[in-house]
Amino acid sequence: MNVALIGCSGMGVHHAGHATKAGFKIVACGDAIKERAVELASQYGADATTDCLSLCKRDDVDVVAVLTPTPFHTEYVVAAAEAGKNIFCEKPFGRTLEQCNTGIAAAEKAGVKLFVGHVVRYFQEFETIKAQIDAGKVGKVGFVRTYRGGICPVGAGNWFRDWDMSGGVTMDTIIHDFDWIRYVFGDPAQVFSQNLREQFDKAIDYAMVTFRMKSGIIVNTIGTWAHPGGFRVKVEVCGDNGMLQFDSSEAPLSVMMRETASGMPGMIVPGSPVGVSPYELEWHDFKNWLDGKGRPRVTPQDGVWAVRMALAALESADTGKPVAFN
Repeated sequence: MNVALIGCSGMGVHHAGHATKAGFKIVACGDAIKERAVELASQYGADATTDCLSLCKRDDVDVVAVLTPTPFHTEYVVAAAEAGKNIFCEKPFGRTLEQCNTGIAAAEKAGVKLFVGHVVRYFQEFETIKAQIDAGKVGKVGFVRTYRGGICPVGAGNWFRDWDMSGGVTMDTIIHDFDWIRYVFGDPAQVFSQNLREQFDKAIDYAMVTFRMKSGIIVNTIGTWAHPGGFRVKVEVCGDNGMLQFDSSEAPLSVMMRETASGMPGMIVPGSPVGVSPYELEWHDFKNWLDGKGRPRVTPQDGVWAVRMALAALESADTGKPVAFN
């Protein structure tokens, strides 16, 4: 099955290898910066172009992988759908709910399959935690705490440090946790959040987000782009029969750092030391769906919900008031 990659920077490079391991063939790479497209394409014997929209119309392309900065996802999702291509879209699905709804509407109208890459659902550590909860090992869950982050990433053109583009640590980083929280504990009822947006021009962001779930469970999520270095993930689940804990600093969680041309860290992608990467697992899940072997673990609606939770957290931080989910 042939794939065209749109976006050949950090996540484009990262996903290319995992898609290939999952049985896809990279046939074309597109990026606004020609050198990036050429460099990635050369690794897979693929074509390179700066005309990314043209990739959606190629007869030899079965899947379009949208791996650009967040605000540009919708443009390519719509173009791919209109061309009849199945779509892999990196999270966040969109920067706004309007963008998300536009992307879903295009995919539904075209009858194509749309997958949103919320990879934490595929991390073996997180799946083990979910399995233990589902098996009742900690009893009735009452409180959950998660932590995720490290340095402020750079990304192509420094786009992570543009608030309107990235939405900071809330929209870009702990949206992973928002998705996993809803995956395990159901829909949220209300959120209250605080952050350090006033420090964002200094490449610092920190958010503390508290959800009250419809089930009554309280979830506290911390995201940081204020750490001096490294990357850390923590989870704590408290129930009336016990507690589950995971801390990447105490467990074998690998960290892969990608460098900019200056040699400075550009982004940090958490990895797993197990035999099959979670990123490869999500591509396998997507491929199975394309092959008619069941539904994927992540639906487009899940992608919308994660964005909705992030936007509500940002609204709460701006207003200083809780935000309810209807």
